Amino acid sequence: MAMFHVSVDRIVKGQSDGGATGFAHYIARQQMDHATQHARYLTRASHPERHDLVAAGHAHLPAWAHEDPAHFFTMADRYERQGGIVGRTWEMALPRELTPVQRQELADDIRATFFHRHPHAWALHNPVARDGGEQPHLHVLVNERVMDGIDRSAQRFFRRAATQGRDPADGGARKDLSWNWGTRVMELRAGCATLTNAALERHGHAVSVSHETLRARGHDRAPEVDQGGKARYLHARRGIETRGWQETLAQRAVLHRDYLPFENELNRDAWRTQQQREHLHDLSREAVIDHVRARFWAHDHSLERRREREQALMRALDREYARGQERQHTRHHERGQTHGLSLDDIPAGGLHVHIHAHDLEMAR
Repeated sequence: MAMFHVSVDRIVKGQSDGGATGFAHYIARQQMDHATQHARYLTRASHPERHDLVAAGHAHLPAWAHEDPAHFFTMADRYERQGGIVGRTWEMALPRELTPVQRQELADDIRATFFHRHPHAWALHNPVARDGGEQPHLHVLVNERVMDGIDRSAQRFFRRAATQGRDPADGGARKDLSWNWGTRVMELRAGCATLTNAALERHGHAVSVSHETLRARGHDRAPEVDQGGKARYLHARRGIETRGWQETLAQRAVLHRDYLPFENELNRDAWRTQQQREHLHDLSREAVIDHVRARFWAHDHSLERRREREQALMRALDREYARGQERQHTRHHERGQTHGLSLDDIPAGGLHVHIHAHDLEMAR
């Protein structure tokens, strides 16, 4: 059964404690560069656990950052207003079932769906998990300001945005305040689950994940108890099993034997129901990104989002046209073999494209 996990934390300027879940002690420093420290952690530039780094990168940085995410977040720490959010740190599990290349593709799809208009740094790690296997996961450090194509200096970039009616260039890049909504984490979790399930099905794995809690899915079992980092370290690195770890292994054996197969079937049923309900029949990477992005950003009626929806609709038409041409070619080929005819002897057929009202509404 594929594992699923999404968590988020905020880095706020002026707080002594900040950073992502699991990294608070690393970035809780006296100096005011929490986001910069986290960017260094993601790339393992000066961290003893460098060996678990698989890949790292960044995207959508302004020109003044010179393709250097550490410099971008240094300037964010310096120029963001006191008490302002410098960055949000997201952590997403990636399925073990996928190959390293497929995991990277899924990580790219997640970033393209949710963070493609925001400056961000990312890293893909694969440390040893509690059971001794792989634990692939994605970290993304995101600044919530929106890239709008306006050339600004670093200091101006982090100023308050210009008020309505004024030239946007007079102020800083605007923040997307929807990240503050209480529903945003659950919506992103749902989108990540859709992207993950589509990737698993594309690559032939009979497993699915769910973003819902155990209680919401109707399970009566309690979540697995974490025995702590020391117990995990002793087991993974030195082969020492503490009493708590032995209890964990016994509980895990019961979990894998009696619960996970049943839970996976429930997840697969829920995934099939979602596909029917949302008319999600095309599981290509491009189609699934467009689908999840349209739902996640449905509240955003800006010109940029409207253009994205129009482009997504055109891509859907192109994909349907290509599938129609392929079906037509296959039918002609079969008829030619049956009746001894060539493709030139068969009249061209029509292409029927059905667009759901939901898609048309989103493109308006």
